[in-house]
Amino acid sequence: MSRYVIIGAGAIGAPVAAQLRATGASVVLVARGAHGGAIRADGLRYVRPDGERRVQLPVVGSAGELDLTIGDVLVVATKTHDTEAVLQEWAWRPVIGGTTAAESLPLISLQNGLENERAALRRFARVSGAAVWMPSSYLRPGEVVAPGEPSVGVLWLGGYPSGLDPDAPAWATDLRRANFVVRLVEDLPRWKAGKLLSNLANAVDALYVGQEGTGPLRRALQAEGRRVLEAAGHDPADLTADPEIDLAGFRLAPGLNDRYGGSSTRQSLGRAAGRTEADFLNGEIVLLGRLHGVPAPLNAAVQAAVAQAARDGVPPGGGDQTVLDDLLGIAGEVAR
Repeated sequence: MSRYVIIGAGAIGAPVAAQLRATGASVVLVARGAHGGAIRADGLRYVRPDGERRVQLPVVGSAGELDLTIGDVLVVATKTHDTEAVLQEWAWRPVIGGTTAAESLPLISLQNGLENERAALRRFARVSGAAVWMPSSYLRPGEVVAPGEPSVGVLWLGGYPSGLDPDAPAWATDLRRANFVVRLVEDLPRWKAGKLLSNLANAVDALYVGQEGTGPLRRALQAEGRRVLEAAGHDPADLTADPEIDLAGFRLAPGLNDRYGGSSTRQSLGRAAGRTEADFLNGEIVLLGRLHGVPAPLNAAVQAAVAQAARDGVPPGGGDQTVLDDLLGIAGEVAR
């Protein structure tokens, strides 16, 4: 049986760890700071539509606290801007019964954007990833809210750059037992690109929570993103139109709406983290646009606006109205 070493205890990693633990799967959670300390001391305060519970999880703070063995699976669930540090820390750790983690263990990325699997492949021989559809929130140390129902979340899981890891069917079985919907895909980059398109509006959600009139901005960001992705050779999948998964039947439990923190970017502003994933979401479109000669002025402007808000400690919904007017102006020009 695999032991899942889940690196990152936020809105994605903690629910995955808690759900796997509930099925009897072997799990270790890597968590740091006040959040890790709270989970070590009192367990994870885990909020689901069927109630709130305390989940006791084995917790370590770093790779140096854990002896890796053949059969371990490294699951990276940090924000993308932390990926390089994670890879440096874990890749060359010794593995009992093997050589190093990079050579002997599989790595699964449960992260947004297109950069994580590519970065992992520089070191790890077996890299998989997933497009993740999981509304969950980490806003306070020791607590995670996962309001999705009837399942916790949906994963399009595949090998990188293509195909399937030999152990992927077993991982999918474990995750399905843990109340995740899992589809195995052999063309993972298509699904990651499709998820990236939906994530381009995260910045708007973060800066202008619930504000009317932002629809054209969201649509223009995604239209610009699609043009760039297609120029770069991507064929983004439409996750909402997947014939094998009924996303229309997946919803947020109404009773937990007030405890759901919104997009990952909004949650970063809410925790005053000082940085967000925007450089690897909107910034990915900017990068690909520059590489392939397709202008992406709107995503560039949104990327800069979020970075400024994070530096200035702007809370969720606290975006400047003048900035929004400027962004809507650029959106109008892009649409013409």
